[in-house]
Amino acid sequence: MKLVNRIMFGLIITVGLMLVYSITDEYYRSREIVDIAAEKLENQEYQDLISAAYYDETPVFEQTVTQNDKEFLVLIYQAAHITDTTNGLLVLEGFQLLVVQKSGEMLPEYFDVLVSADSDVEVSYTGFNLYNLGLYSAFDPDTQGSLFLRNYFEKDDVFQTITHITFSKDEVEIFDIEVELTESLYTLKTPLDNYINEYDEVPLTDIDGVSYNAPIIINVRDKVTRNVVIYLVVVLTSYYLLFIRQRKTLGRDKMSEGLKKDVDKLNNAKDSDISA
Repeated sequence: MKLVNRIMFGLIITVGLMLVYSITDEYYRSREIVDIAAEKLENQEYQDLISAAYYDETPVFEQTVTQNDKEFLVLIYQAAHITDTTNGLLVLEGFQLLVVQKSGEMLPEYFDVLVSADSDVEVSYTGFNLYNLGLYSAFDPDTQGSLFLRNYFEKDDVFQTITHITFSKDEVEIFDIEVELTESLYTLKTPLDNYINEYDEVPLTDIDGVSYNAPIIINVRDKVTRNVVIYLVVVLTSYYLLFIRQRKTLGRDKMSEGLKKDVDKLNNAKDSDISA
């Protein structure tokens, strides 16, 4: 039984250690992201909130939308990723949507975004409110990608001009934006392809016509280590009290008054039997 208890204790401790590590890591990373995003919003450095590695800092679309008591600044940027394929480095370009709420009650944490183009082309995305900061964007629910990729809006290999972006929740429209995002607005692929062809690697700095978005490095190792150490101290103390100290003190504690009376009765009964 003691062995089983120790095995169960060990399993609980292992699961607890994993939870302490993951919860601490996620909490402090999320808090750091919130602080960075809040600072960028306050300074109106919206281009720094683009999630793609490459972008043009000048938005291709910018419009203020008023809906009842709500006011939104809608921004659309050119953006691109570079992915490594069996055929070499491939540039994937698209549009990045950012919506900054200026006033009014915030939208739900998640909502629907429908992007419509000519020739009845429609692509559905999931909109989200980043940590309830009033900063909204959208992602592809299948790939988790945040760009309106160019190839999604091609029909018979011809790009179809994007004309509308509709926000809705539970099939109730929140607001609709009329846009005109044409093929001519895509200007990132050519300079990126030229750089790759010349250097056979991806650019890690700004190049002519393309801005580079360096990844944010968040180091929470010291905080994770601190919480893990605290957890292990608590665990070792609990182990000592449950399995070591308990064994050492077993039978050494003073008897309670009730137990003492029971023992006296047994001794008296034993003495009576002997006398008889």
